[in-house]
Amino acid sequence: MSKYKKILGGLLAAAVGDAMGAATETRNMNQIKEKFGGFVMDFVTPPDDVFSHGFERGSVTDDFSLAYYTAMAIINHKGIINDTTAHAALINWSKTPYYKLAGPTTKAAINRIIGKEENKKVFKPAYDNSKGTNGGAMKIFPVALASNGNINKAIKDAVIICKPTHNNSTALSGACAVSAAVAQALNEDATVDSMIEAGLKGALEGEKHGIKLANPSVYKRILVAVNIGRRYKDDMLKAMKELSEIIGCGLSAAEAVPTAFGLLAASEGDVEKAVIAAVNIGNDTDTIATIVGAMTGTLNGYYNKKQLDLINQVNRFDLEYIAIKLVNLYE
Repeated sequence: MSKYKKILGGLLAAAVGDAMGAATETRNMNQIKEKFGGFVMDFVTPPDDVFSHGFERGSVTDDFSLAYYTAMAIINHKGIINDTTAHAALINWSKTPYYKLAGPTTKAAINRIIGKEENKKVFKPAYDNSKGTNGGAMKIFPVALASNGNINKAIKDAVIICKPTHNNSTALSGACAVSAAVAQALNEDATVDSMIEAGLKGALEGEKHGIKLANPSVYKRILVAVNIGRRYKDDMLKAMKELSEIIGCGLSAAEAVPTAFGLLAASEGDVEKAVIAAVNIGNDTDTIATIVGAMTGTLNGYYNKKQLDLINQVNRFDLEYIAIKLVNLYE
């Protein structure tokens, strides 16, 4: 399979996961079924009580849009990944309608980059463990898609891209785990097991960087989540329930990232199984679906023309262009 197909597959499946998960976010599994008359299996217009209210059916959120602008910055800087690239991605993204969905960590980082004065009177704890979010992990997969399958490069570049917004051990561990797994998925001999192995390597390396927070280990939780996924690979609903109740599906990188790896294992890499499960697992559904979509979509070279056309049209994206340009960085 060509690198182009894999890259486009990762982009598309991540965007689909985000756009579908936008409607189900914050609810638990039972509340999703109650609201939508069953699990969400396709794009729906986000209801008025979710963060993406007012967005069209098929619109992505801050998750994939940040990834898109990260990819654009990498392309515009000819594959060079440094602080300038990271800052450009954030500033350009902040000028889009998706910025209204930005979390406080990302907003604060953008304000810092543009020189907006910080309110120094606000109380700051010695270590803000709430900053160990999945905000780095959700946007990082384009770094991996630009790595030509080099896991070590994907890990190194993930740290560079995420430090301006998520410079702590928890967030960087989660981001490096995702980046490493997607980089491995680019390789022709990639399997679900080799992606998990790469993700574990990334998690261990990522936690060495940034401010050390008092949060659970992303690495150890991936191990637990993968065991749950493998145990219930023949019962996706049971896997979803166990992952949501034991690992969690929240904003912490120590919840969303391991759960995404658990769904990767439970689905055995099947894109639709993994993404639909993530969309309906509850809580931070759009982020988990974006991450597992990037992983499985890259592995399989996912393609669905109807979904691609809708994502491009509604969001004014050109995923094919991004895929071609990312391939051209190293071919």
